[in-house]
Amino acid sequence: MARLRMLEHTADVGFEVEADSLGGVFEAAAAALLRVLFEGELPRRGRRRERLALAAPDLETLMVRWLDELIYRVQTRGEVPVRTRVRLTAAPEGRRLEAELELLPFEEVRDRFAGEVKAATYHGLVVEEAEGRFRARVILDV
Repeated sequence: MARLRMLEHTADVGFEVEADSLGGVFEAAAAALLRVLFEGELPRRGRRRERLALAAPDLETLMVRWLDELIYRVQTRGEVPVRTRVRLTAAPEGRRLEAELELLPFEEVRDRFAGEVKAATYHGLVVEEAEGRFRARVILDV
């Protein structure tokens, strides 16, 4: 079970998520990003599935790459990842993320679009394990 808390920030938008697993915290971060990008509830199922793989030297960099990839898909490719399943593994370069995305065409939810997000930032970024739970804090540049 994941938890989400939106953060107050002077010029940007932030959130904290918590989950039982590392993959779960990345899934929760994707859901939090969608809450920033869209108003109201989105459908829980996509029309098309796609696999995605990313790698990074550490969890923080992987989180930024993950969220920036999702921002790119929504705002440039017109694909909304309404559901994600994430698995993380160790890799020679640090960490590897493998995800299955369920995608909806942007046109189907255009009326709920709240506005663009430029990128995930490293400002105040945290991805950590504490007391058997995983947590992330992210600030988005809007």
